Amino acid sequence: MRSHNTTRTTRCRKAGLWRNHLATERQLALAFPASAHQQTGRTTQADVLIELLRARRAAGLALDLPDILSIGIAQHSARVAELRGRGFIIENSMRRSPAGHVVHSSYRLVYDPERDGVR
Repeated sequence: MRSHNTTRTTRCRKAGLWRNHLATERQLALAFPASAHQQTGRTTQADVLIELLRARRAAGLALDLPDILSIGIAQHSARVAELRGRGFIIENSMRRSPAGHVVHSSYRLVYDPERDGVR
């Protein structure tokens, strides 16, 4: 017989939610410089993603989809939706070839409710 927690976890994964999915050590190292990183055990992949978006925004750049995929963010579109649900405004842009194929997808942080103040 499955425990309640196992059943809930399976249900959430099947639904594609994975909210509050913890970041891996590699993801933490990529998003947080060693001097600034303090392991709390509760840093999620959404936290890693927002730090990467903040860094790119500070440089005046968008975060390219291949960069997100290379760090192994689980279900990146769900992580973006999770951040949007927390009040972040994140724009997605896609450039297409003349034939209509997606050539390049990127994400840009437009508004950060934790750092930009009231909007």
